[in-house]
Amino acid sequence: NNNNDPSSSCGPTWDEEEQDQHYLDQVNEHSNSHSTISTSFSSLIKYCDMGIDRTPIQPDHNKLVRLGGQVKSLPCTFHTREGVRVDSLNMLVDLARGVELLGRKKGDGGECGVDNQDNDATCTAASSSNDSNDNVRNELHLYAVSAGRVFMFAPKYIGEIFQLPHVQGPRNLPVSLQVMSLKPRVFDIYNFFDRAESAAIVDKALKETSDTHKMKRSSTGASGYNLNSKRTSENGFDTHGKEAQVVKRRCMHILGFDEYEESLTDGLQVLRYNKTTGYFPHLDWIDDPRKREEHNFDSAGVGSNRFATILLYMSDLDAGDGGETLFSHGWPVGQAEEDHVELDDAIDALRASGDVEGILKRESWEETMVARCRTRLAVRPHSSRAVLFYSQHPDGTVDPSSLHGGCPVITDQPKWAANLWAWNSIRGGFPGSPVNQHVVEKNRAATKSPENDLQKNAKFINTKSDERMRHAQLFFQDTFWGKYGFDDPPLGVNTFKGHKWHVQVDGEVVKSFTIGNEKRQEFHI
Repeated sequence: NNNNDPSSSCGPTWDEEEQDQHYLDQVNEHSNSHSTISTSFSSLIKYCDMGIDRTPIQPDHNKLVRLGGQVKSLPCTFHTREGVRVDSLNMLVDLARGVELLGRKKGDGGECGVDNQDNDATCTAASSSNDSNDNVRNELHLYAVSAGRVFMFAPKYIGEIFQLPHVQGPRNLPVSLQVMSLKPRVFDIYNFFDRAESAAIVDKALKETSDTHKMKRSSTGASGYNLNSKRTSENGFDTHGKEAQVVKRRCMHILGFDEYEESLTDGLQVLRYNKTTGYFPHLDWIDDPRKREEHNFDSAGVGSNRFATILLYMSDLDAGDGGETLFSHGWPVGQAEEDHVELDDAIDALRASGDVEGILKRESWEETMVARCRTRLAVRPHSSRAVLFYSQHPDGTVDPSSLHGGCPVITDQPKWAANLWAWNSIRGGFPGSPVNQHVVEKNRAATKSPENDLQKNAKFINTKSDERMRHAQLFFQDTFWGKYGFDDPPLGVNTFKGHKWHVQVDGEVVKSFTIGNEKRQEFHI
């Protein structure tokens, strides 16, 4: 932290003037009343450990090493600006040594000074007028993430670029993010997936026959199959397909997870929008204010909810064809405030164009959506384009500006897309997911089955009784899932009836398991 250097941007990004009393202050008051030694806690320590009521339990929670001292508070995790988790002092030293003093160009992710931003926070000039080569000072930026919370990119200006050399894209192309909007926080992802992966995912969705995963009219809601007149698309889910697993793991790597956890993702949702179909603006964050569901969705507390969405576009649609992803609270990139178009004027302009005459009804939600899509922040689909946006703030509270929708398609060509929802902690249906205990007890008293009853929990255990299985590996179909050898812990997965899992040794399938009807199943080698 180099706060004495006016040219440095280092410093805390958390609020050092906390309004509510922190639990560590309460501990301090109690300890001081019984001791003559005064103890105080820095704002960083209090930021790192927000207390038991505001710390979600992550899959690796038990690996956190508590700080020394009387209280033994939980530590932060630390990430680079690009999301790489720093897990050792040696790694920090290597990262610091890798910083080049004059190696980063403005367009490659350098800093943008306040004086170089226009009204919509778009960077307009190099931040250092003293550098004739348009180079800027390069710093190693570290971001502290509170215990139980997840890393989120911290964009500073529209057009900022995050190079992600640690993420392996298709055909080894360089993966990067570019900031499209600050509010909502929306990023273009370059070289994230290719047309071959796109075609394979669509093909598998069309061939799917399972009632829970095949393409059908899209539904809404936290649980159950609920149709909504303002969501007219079709969707299916690919949870364990080869390409879906590759893409899901790539998604989580981009989001700053150094280890893939199935419990932090949904299946890859595959979407088809035919002519006139769309999805009214909504939040991906699931709202359950009265805590009526078994799962605890209160992500600002200890609950879990969707915190990030990565959208994958699989069709090419021209301007005027519709099908954009609309962010209702955003404005087009680079548009001056005086050029903003209000809704009534947008509808009048749409009707005057005749573009939806005979296609959409006047005064329908679909017509309103198309008008908004032409005047607000909207992402036009093209094959292999990917976009990231956040539904939560870093403290787990919902980000209302992430309201978004699918613009109706007004051409005969369908729009294909997919998305992955990432959760800030273990999602419902997986062991260890947060629950509303009073709802669980009420439902069990009424003999209701647990939520997500269609899912089966399978555990794969190596008994170490067969020497051939010393270096075994577990695969779902032909997708590698995890190490399954003598020195590896049991593998627990959420799966579905009829799914086939294979054990491989030296590339050969030596044993196979098929998931049955039971809710919890164990398989041994």
